[in-house]
Amino acid sequence: MPKYLRDYEVYLVYVDAERCDGCEDCVTYCPVEVFDMSHKAYPTRPQNCLGCRTCVAVCKSKAVIITEI
Repeated sequence: MPKYLRDYEVYLVYVDAERCDGCEDCVTYCPVEVFDMSHKAYPTRPQNCLGCRTCVAVCKSKAVIITEI
């Protein structure tokens, strides 16, 4: 029986806490609920990230960084 390989895209999600202003836009607009809020945003479910970069686009303070690994 032949083996089949699947190609997965994996993303590293980082929020610069010094830049984050707590606006919650990344939490609101993320389609797969990667982020949660306390006083600042933090990625609690980075494994859900689709790499759509919506969070990067809506972050006014440029605190969210998505890297494909």
